[in-house]
Amino acid sequence: MKTSRRMRFALTPALLAVVLFAAAACGPDVIRGRPPFVTLSGLSLADDRLQAEFGISNQNGAPMTIEAAEIAVSVRGADLIRHAQRLDLSIDANSAEDLRVEQPVDPFVRTLLVSLDSGELDSLPLDLSGSVDTQEDGTLRFEYTGYLYRVPGRPGQYRSAVTQARELRAGDPLRGGID
Repeated sequence: MKTSRRMRFALTPALLAVVLFAAAACGPDVIRGRPPFVTLSGLSLADDRLQAEFGISNQNGAPMTIEAAEIAVSVRGADLIRHAQRLDLSIDANSAEDLRVEQPVDPFVRTLLVSLDSGELDSLPLDLSGSVDTQEDGTLRFEYTGYLYRVPGRPGQYRSAVTQARELRAGDPLRGGID
């Protein structure tokens, strides 16, 4: 009887170790393959140049290496910014990086921004869409809607607020990748 009791007590820690090891191996799933959350962090108009700063946030539980990005921001059907670029941008898991873009401003867009600056318009509805090509997950598409606002007391400076992420379905016509 003493032998069986000793054996039971000896097996209990071993069994407990096996159960704990199995539970640790089946731990929480790491999120992968989710497109980055892209925001228009800042926008400024100086002379005939438009400068934009995009925040690119990796929402995955693993690092993301972006090899190329396409970003389009439109207001009232007009391209505010359309940018495509090859990159070597590594973003750690659950982290963010910035991408700065500068380009000439379209005359119609300039008129819209001046109207926003003067207070004639309170905001402009915007669409932000595009894709990133990653080493890990291939092409990931994103698409958001929101509003563009002037920064009070800072003429020629604007900020945006994303109000909705659009659900993307397979076969969406949104372009992906850079040749």
